[in-house]
Amino acid sequence: MKEFKFNIGGKEHSAHVVEHEDTLEVTVDGKIYTVTLPERKPAEKPVVKPVVAAAAPAAAPAAKPAAAPAGSNVVTAPLNGKITQVLVKAGDQVAAGDTVVMLEAMKMENSITAEAAGTVKAVLVNVGDQVDGGQALVELA
Repeated sequence: MKEFKFNIGGKEHSAHVVEHEDTLEVTVDGKIYTVTLPERKPAEKPVVKPVVAAAAPAAAPAAKPAAAPAGSNVVTAPLNGKITQVLVKAGDQVAAGDTVVMLEAMKMENSITAEAAGTVKAVLVNVGDQVDGGQALVELA
């Protein structure tokens, strides 16, 4: 599960994202949405439909992204989007929970955070890059 905090019009919001095989279960401020991720062209947007909380399916284990090298700590994109800020560079020390990249997706700015402490080994994206869900963004040592 990934957690994001963002600000819209001066109001703080939070979102939790659970990845399933071809869907995302996104909870924004307590409201649950199922985002369908059909095979699609990059310009297409996911279909979002509300789900009743009691009817939400049990979370399946998230698949590891293919872009993450074995034995490394890699920060990956939780969904498709555009890199708007890169907040770290090679050699920087980061703590678990530190924001390393800002990603714009579905008209929302998402803070992408390190899941563990470490040293930035490589930044794999630049501002303006379009990325896919699961794509490696930052590698930590």
